[in-house]
Amino acid sequence: MALSGMRGLSVFISDIRNCQNKEQERLRVDKELGNIRTRFKNEKGLTPYEKKKYVWKMLYIYMLGYDVDFGHMEAVSLISAPKYPEKQAAFLSFCGIWGSYHSRMSQSFGAVGYIVTSCLLNENYDFLRMAINTVRNDIIGRNETFQCLALTMVGNIGGREFAESLAPDVQKLLLLDERDLGVLTSVMSLFVALVSNNTEAYWNCLPKCVKILERLARNQDILQEYTYYGIPSPWLQVKTMRALQYFPTVEDPSTRRALFEVLQRILMGTDVVKNVNKNNASHAVLFEALALENMTRMLLVTDVQDIIKRHQAQIITSLKDPDISIRRRALDLLYGMCDVTNAKDIVEELLQLLPEL
Repeated sequence: MALSGMRGLSVFISDIRNCQNKEQERLRVDKELGNIRTRFKNEKGLTPYEKKKYVWKMLYIYMLGYDVDFGHMEAVSLISAPKYPEKQAAFLSFCGIWGSYHSRMSQSFGAVGYIVTSCLLNENYDFLRMAINTVRNDIIGRNETFQCLALTMVGNIGGREFAESLAPDVQKLLLLDERDLGVLTSVMSLFVALVSNNTEAYWNCLPKCVKILERLARNQDILQEYTYYGIPSPWLQVKTMRALQYFPTVEDPSTRRALFEVLQRILMGTDVVKNVNKNNASHAVLFEALALENMTRMLLVTDVQDIIKRHQAQIITSLKDPDISIRRRALDLLYGMCDVTNAKDIVEELLQLLPEL
């Protein structure tokens, strides 16, 4: 979230951080909320920049644990703004503050109209009904960035109103025929949630998931902006493989063959992940966890076992990884691949590492 340039917001955050106790913080928050209320009463005199700034302040106040029970209309109006920063603010506020009303759980998302709108409002609020048309226009529009914001808001708020009004448009995107990787990544998040509840209803999407992985594995027409340290859109790869884990073993020969080829490319490319620099360690953990998790799943398929066994030494090395999730997945993987041909070596390694595990 790029908040540079909003000096008023930066000053307010600094004031809060400089408070000596909770009472000072509360007084500063009350003063700021009073100022925002006053400015919102004369909304016609507000510039888009000022409205965005105040919405961000409201979201920050909410994140501090204070109730924010006004500003809904201002957040809704930002959704229809033509610029990304305003939409982002509205989106975050709806996703975040809405969570406090609906599930009492904080959630963080990235972009101002959509952000604040998702935070502030429950699905039962009339304000959301006013936002539906704008959200739909963004979903069916050709601005991929706005599509991503709209889909994330729909996925987090949900509700009958959104489902009845937007389901057909969202389902078209769920066909996974979209070429833009940003839109595909947003759609795949929703697809994973849907397929986890009803795999049978989305069986025809399985070949399309494999085709997405094929495209990424071959680095086929992937823009540089979606490539991270030589890995084509790793976030989309993670989500697509997560979706595939909900389906039974692939029976169609051509789809199965394509999936095996993709898996082999991923296995051969796992060394690249280990070279990610220290500044991106968190992403390296994500990519390595991805490889291990999906290799474990693929051990159920006989054709893949020999491919995975070639990486036995690397998997054993992962048992020493500082990240416990990596170590656990490595153990699962070794358990799944252990047979009469490698049991002696694996057991010896596990016995040596047992005190550390």
